[in-house]
Amino acid sequence: MSKKENLLEGQTVIFTGSREPIEALEHARSFGAQTRYLPLVETISRQSKKPDFAGYDWLIFTSRTSAEVFCQLDETVSAKIAAVGDQTAAVLQQHGHSVDFIPKVFSADHFIEEFPPVSGVAKCLFIKGQMAKNTIASMSMQVDEWVVYDTILNIENAKLVVQLKDVIILFASPSAVSAYRQAGGDWSNIRTAAIGHVTKKAILKSGGTVDYTPKKYTYIEVINEIAKGSLSK
Repeated sequence: MSKKENLLEGQTVIFTGSREPIEALEHARSFGAQTRYLPLVETISRQSKKPDFAGYDWLIFTSRTSAEVFCQLDETVSAKIAAVGDQTAAVLQQHGHSVDFIPKVFSADHFIEEFPPVSGVAKCLFIKGQMAKNTIASMSMQVDEWVVYDTILNIENAKLVVQLKDVIILFASPSAVSAYRQAGGDWSNIRTAAIGHVTKKAILKSGGTVDYTPKKYTYIEVINEIAKGSLSK
């Protein structure tokens, strides 16, 4: 997609994740789109007693937020590190940690398929938010969990998003879908984009349809997918 030609001119893309994706916003605008950032979820770090990292063979991270909270500890660890997603891995690497494993598909479902053959018999610590599902813990090996942040639904912003029509709303988590629905949002007069098959399932389960889902679960790729869709029309 070397020639953009304002493929998204006249389109408005609403970003709803917990952090403002500056690069993705600029990427969407480079296609001619209008953009708004209205986060439907917020994350709050927990002040909890840290575990003995020396007792683990692997530390597992499935979100950028959990990696950031961990890195604030400024810990030097001997355990290997597994990360779901390039952005999660990048946070860890920027703070001097080597990332030993990243699944080919950035989701917990694929992680539990790809990780055990790599890790073997190992003792793992899953560093997570309180709303993370038990997918990682379901692996046959020992997986302890350490909750380092809470996710809060931003219903006030959700009410603003509900009022928007003829826009593309980008959902990056099931929590964002929950906030939208709790604010009274339906799926009429909008298009939706979902990052990840879990988020897509949440939209479909609540009666919506998903217009765009990238194969690689990143903001940049979902914008590319939307632009490709405009090109094919």
